[in-house]
Amino acid sequence: MDGAGAAAPGLAAALPVLPEGEVWVAMPYKPAFPGIVPVDETPLGVITDQAHFPVLRDPSSEVEIGLRCRPAVARWIGIHLEAFYGTDQYRVTWRGKSLEIYEDPEGESRDAQPRVVRSGDDGRYEIRDLWYPVAPAAVAELGQRHPDALAALTGDDAPAPVSHMLAYLTDHPGAPSTMGRNIEAALARLAADLGR
Repeated sequence: MDGAGAAAPGLAAALPVLPEGEVWVAMPYKPAFPGIVPVDETPLGVITDQAHFPVLRDPSSEVEIGLRCRPAVARWIGIHLEAFYGTDQYRVTWRGKSLEIYEDPEGESRDAQPRVVRSGDDGRYEIRDLWYPVAPAAVAELGQRHPDALAALTGDDAPAPVSHMLAYLTDHPGAPSTMGRNIEAALARLAADLGR
């Protein structure tokens, strides 16, 4: 399952090395992010191609997985989700070292409360969603198309509006035409949150 390990022949050298214990995961039809999948949680399938839903052993038992990720990756995930779904459906706010995830920020649901995620003892944030490991060949293909973005995600630099990350986060099926603009707006909100 390790996306940093065996890749397609001749492509492994181009892939950045993941921090210890991390693997590349993605939600179906979305960009891949690195993190740690807890040993007691087993994803039900593997993404072999970004354009296809992963083949599941039991399609009726799709479950969320708690991806444990470094702060920089958690911020990129929040930026991507806000930009993809729009802040009417999904908003991520940082308050100090806490991450608040609003899945109904407009309050259309009576139960509209944020999920509050605090960093663990290891400094990682657990973001629960439909995460699936990305097959090594698919990671190698992403590495060919977006080497700078994958390298950025293996580091700990704060998110910034750099062209390689904008290109990476918009290069997936179903990305809305407003995605680039939405990413820039999410980056500005993140900078304001962190500047408080």
